[in-house]
Amino acid sequence: MKISSLAGSVLAVLLWQNASVCIATDTPIQAHPPAVVFVAPEEGGPRNWAVSAASKKPVKLFEKQSISSKVLKKYHSGAILDNLGCQSIKETVWCDVQQFGGGPRGYVQASFLKPAASPNGAVAWGPDNSATRAGEGRFDATGIMPCAFSPGQPMAQCEYGVARAGGGYATVVVKRPDGRTRTIFFRMGKAIGADTSQADGYPPFKVRRKNELNLISIGKERYEIPDAAPLGG
Repeated sequence: MKISSLAGSVLAVLLWQNASVCIATDTPIQAHPPAVVFVAPEEGGPRNWAVSAASKKPVKLFEKQSISSKVLKKYHSGAILDNLGCQSIKETVWCDVQQFGGGPRGYVQASFLKPAASPNGAVAWGPDNSATRAGEGRFDATGIMPCAFSPGQPMAQCEYGVARAGGGYATVVVKRPDGRTRTIFFRMGKAIGADTSQADGYPPFKVRRKNELNLISIGKERYEIPDAAPLGG
């Protein structure tokens, strides 16, 4: 099986002081400014970083955990990064990151980062277990979506189930008319890939947006998935 996806395992993040934190929910989290203490998502940390607005200059992505190393890229305020782990070196905390959607992997000083919020305002905390729960049939919601399976075919209706892991992380399983299923993966509310395989020729995965719909094509297959599926509400 091949999963077309954005890069990355996630490995670290902030421990919030005096904050009520709810792990992997779709509810926006209110918190006081974070302390610079880092924990892995497996221990309750977020999955993504945003470059803090407090940084008035572009934030540098370094090749190594040193400001004297090669600069690979510069990020502006609000850039979303995958969190791949953090480490304290000589009293400076460095985070291993890669831009959400792809790009060079390197290190950013943690003082320029904050937990990233999804489009519905929720921060994705802890590991993403949506694919596991979807594979077990443990869905948070079920419904019907428009679908088609050949060029020019009018849109029909397909049943689907969605397992959510908070912050727009979700796995949608669509039941096709032939009895097979198609699984589509979301991160931060964005469709990022599907369970394509050698058997179906690894068809290209494409997405375009129309209002609050994700118009997805996987080879000849077409699906219209509303934002409410991955985000809830």
